[in-house]
Amino acid sequence: MTIGRAPEDLDAVFLTHEHSDHIGGVGPLIRKHGIPLYATEGTVQAGEKLGNIPGLNTIRAGETIRVDGLEIEPYATAHDARESVAYVVRCQNRKLGHATDMGIVTHEVREKLKDSHVLLVESNHDVEMLDVGPYPWPVKQRIKGALGHLSNEACGDLLAAVSHEHLERVLLMHLSQTNNHPEIARVTALQALGSRTPHLDLARQDQPTELTEV
Repeated sequence: MTIGRAPEDLDAVFLTHEHSDHIGGVGPLIRKHGIPLYATEGTVQAGEKLGNIPGLNTIRAGETIRVDGLEIEPYATAHDARESVAYVVRCQNRKLGHATDMGIVTHEVREKLKDSHVLLVESNHDVEMLDVGPYPWPVKQRIKGALGHLSNEACGDLLAAVSHEHLERVLLMHLSQTNNHPEIARVTALQALGSRTPHLDLARQDQPTELTEV
């Protein structure tokens, strides 16, 4: 309600993977309001907290789903989950590219995000802050690994690779509260985008992100 939308207004819920910070509360939400859920078979099998899912639609990477005028294409990501995906969303001549929860940027990721008008991109951690921070060493290795999360620098490299003159908006996502600082992430992204700077926002964990017209 904080953003002027009620749960019953949702037409669908799409999951990226089964980690608890992504599926917590999804089961009760979709059951209470009768909302269709879209997820890969691996995500559903590994997502024990989802419970019974009456409106399940199984999806696969590379297969486009159509929902209320939107074309939604999941694509595979490198993450320590059963069958994780990110999404590209198209509507008429508009394109939104999403890239979070991945340890590396593959050629496929760059190809999927090309020509996007809006980008939602992970900028999870500053490598130096992570190295000297309080996390146990195995957790640090996981975050920095090929199945972990994108650093500010990796996010910047991705933005530099896919930025173009029609890119209008970038939203940095999944920022760590312990191993990152919003201003470091912002400056790194701005430097990567160069002179053609789209509108840049950061998603925060302590407040909802404002609705954006694509």
